[in-house]
Parts: sequence; C-alpha cells; structure tokens
Amino acid sequence: MIYETIDFNDKKILVSVINGNQILIDQNQYQKLLVSSLDILKENHMLDNIRELRIYDPNFFKVVYISLHTSSQCNMACTYCFKKMRDKTQMNIVVAKRFVDDIIKLHPNAEKYIVDPTGSGEPLLDLDLICDIGDYCKQKSDEIRKEVLPMLVTNGTLLTSDAVDRLRKAGILFGVSIDGIKKAHDSSRIYYNGLGTHRTILKNIKNIKDRTLLGAAVTLTDSNKDLVQTMKYLNKYFPAISVKPVRSLNGNGGICEDNIKEIKEQYSKLCSFLVKKTLGGDLSYISALLNGDDYLGKFILRIILNQKIQTRCDAGLGRYSLAADRKIYTCPAAIDIKELEIGSLETGIDIQKQQGVWKVLSDRSKCDQCIAKFVCGGECMITSYYAHGKIDEMDSVMCDLKRHLFKLAIKFKYIISSQNECIYRAIMNGCIEKMNRFSEDKELKEALDNPLNHYSFTELKKIKDTSKENFMKLKSVSTTK
Repeated sequence: MIYETIDFNDKKILVSVINGNQILIDQNQYQKLLVSSLDILKENHMLDNIRELRIYDPNFFKVVYISLHTSSQCNMACTYCFKKMRDKTQMNIVVAKRFVDDIIKLHPNAEKYIVDPTGSGEPLLDLDLICDIGDYCKQKSDEIRKEVLPMLVTNGTLLTSDAVDRLRKAGILFGVSIDGIKKAHDSSRIYYNGLGTHRTILKNIKNIKDRTLLGAAVTLTDSNKDLVQTMKYLNKYFPAISVKPVRSLNGNGGICEDNIKEIKEQYSKLCSFLVKKTLGGDLSYISALLNGDDYLGKFILRIILNQKIQTRCDAGLGRYSLAADRKIYTCPAAIDIKELEIGSLETGIDIQKQQGVWKVLSDRSKCDQCIAKFVCGGECMITSYYAHGKIDEMDSVMCDLKRHLFKLAIKFKYIISSQNECIYRAIMNGCIEKMNRFSEDKELKEALDNPLNHYSFTELKKIKDTSKENFMKLKSVSTTK
C-alpha cells in the first residue's frame, strides 16, 4: 500500500506511506485513482522518496542540548517517577562548566546550545548551583558569540518570589510540572508524607507577575485523562503547555491496552475543542500547545510546515546528559540505564556507542509501512526500555496513540485551512516563529559582526529582547557609520 485515506466530509485525505505527504481530493478524483491512475499522486509529490542521512553527522543537529544531572534529591514522591533510588551525590560548578565546554567543542557548528540543569530531582534544592550555571551560560555566550540558554523544569513547590528573581537574574527560563486541576494533580504529585502539592504550586505560580515565558509540563496518566479540562484550567496561567504520557508503563497509571481507547477519545475531544476555539478567534489554546513541547502540538506543527524528521529525538546525538558520577548518558531520563551510557567526563563520548544509538534511532524498519513515520520518528528508547527491557522495541499501544495523533493533526490542518485561511495563515506564521527560535538570530549575528559594535552577545540580546526599536536604531547607526 502506498497511501492511506482519511475521510474528510465528502472528500478524502490521502496520506503517502512513502513520505507522509498529504493531499485532499474529491470523490471523482478518488474513483479515478482507484482504477490505477497515479498521476495525481505524482503531481502532488506523494511518491517522492525522502533522502535520509545514513551516517551520523554531528552537524545534523543545529540545536545541541546539554543536560546536567545536578542532583537526584527531591522533596516530592510522585507515584509515577522513574527515579526510585536517590543518592546524595551532587554536581559542582567546576564539573558543570567542563561538561558544557566539552559538548560545545564537540559541536562547534551548532547554532544554539540549551543547557538543562533539571536532573532527576528538584533543581531548586540547590538554587546557588543552578544560578551559577546560569551565570556561566551568559559568560559562555559572550565567549562564543552564540546563545547558550539555560532552561529547567521545577516541581514548583520551591518557586518563591526570591527564587523567581534569582532565576531570572541568572537568565534561566523555567517551566513548572503540574498535572491540571487539584484532584488530578494531587493523585500523583505528592510529598513524601502523602500530602498533595497542588495548593503550594498554584500559589507560587500566581505570585509570578510576568508569566510570559512560563510553561506547564503535564504528565498524562490514568488520573488526568480529561485533556479539555486540563487545557481550560492551565490556559489561565501558562502561555505554553506540554502534555506527555508517563514514561514507565509498569502499573503506575500509564497508557496501556486497558485505557488506550479512552485516551484516544480524550485526544479527539481535545482536537474538536481546539478547532472550535481556534475558528472562534481564540488562538490561545493552539498557541499554548505549539509553544510547548506537547505531543499533539509537535505533530500539528510538523504537519502544517510539512516538516519531516529522521529520528524521533536527538538523544546521544545532539543531546547529552552528565550524571553526578560523571558518566554521560543519551538524555536525562536515561540515567542509570547501562544500554544508554555513551561515555564519561574523563574519556569523552564513546563513538562506537554513539553510532549504536544512531543506528537504533535512524533504522526504523519496523515503521516502514506507517504513515506517521516522518512525523512521529519512531519509539522512545526509554519507553521501550521500561516496557520491554530493550531500547529498540516498538510498543503497539504507543504506536496506536501516535498514529491517532497524526491523523488528528492532519484533520486540524484541513479543517482550519478550509474554513478560515486567515486564521490558518496566522497559525502557520506562529509555527515558523517557533522554529526560528531554534536557529541562530541572523540580525543579532550581523550586529555582533559589525566592527563598530562594542556590546557583548548578552548585552546586545537584552537590548533586542527588551526593545526591538532601540536595537534597530543601534543597528542602523552602526551600519551608517
């Protein structure tokens, strides 16, 4: 089969199995296609093969993620946490600086570097270290004249006004883990004494005066399946929302055969809700999902921009995580998984192990006949490990969910584009703007490269971020001189 069909009113959406492209055709065109006329498929590039990178190239990833496992200590005992054993090993700023330097040297041609000191615990338990890392990122940005951006996720219980001020002074962007309404949140995200954390977290969030860049990280479990309710609630406080399924599937409320049907129904309701709100002129909900790292949001963005991906993620290829014991893993969630250990601070990255990870992520032979292949990217190695004890297995339940999200994203695209071209154009521009955030700022680079410029990278970026008008004046003066 070279394509699959999705019913769309009285028409058909054809989705290519070869490259994931889609076209909308009427019944007459569809009947013609059924009698072996492939012209419409050829004309719309449905039969084009996608050129894939076969050998790993470190320049493939323009954004490089540097994760620092600063600590595994936590003041909460979330029921679904994948970190069951916690030690007291701490990272210090000397080690953190060295790792940041090493990874930047490993990827000198990257356009941007993101440093994440979240670890597998609560990062704000050592706020001094976190702020020191933020300060070093500023120093490194000035040194290499590229953005080294510190970002973290906190559980929010320690996010006092003083902590917020210190994080922002250090230039650190942060998001908050919160699972929706109080009942849903407190069923899983609890203190060690069993008490819920929602009240404390919400109080801290409300005390943040400027929430422009604040994001919500939602863990989808069996306890908070009502996604419309979750979106309505969190949209009041967060301009960016990310919903992701719980990683471990071993009886901790994760997505499984028992609840996948209901989970899919809830996502269908969410998509209908997004369509209604968007066509009604309220773009805040779709904007929140697109601005975050949300599962459905990523699918919608990739469908709208016709963006194809070769690997599900950049784990171990453009993303590296340093554990407190100085071992290097593919990503923060991989800490302590031997199969995903790819080096150490002393020895550097083991190229053979890295090539092994590349093979797992890029060799998606089990996905060959899936229409979502170039939007989904394949299975998460962590999910595979927890579900099957191996990093290269597919999970039928998660595949079912992601194929469903893929089809919902396609329907969202065609519903909005067919009913309101202006709104669809605004959403597309938002998608382009989101992707531009992960590229080098050309205007900033031009200003930095001007011989008359006397500002550092962080100084110039601050001017541009706080007043585009002043930045353009400064740029204009430098150019005319």
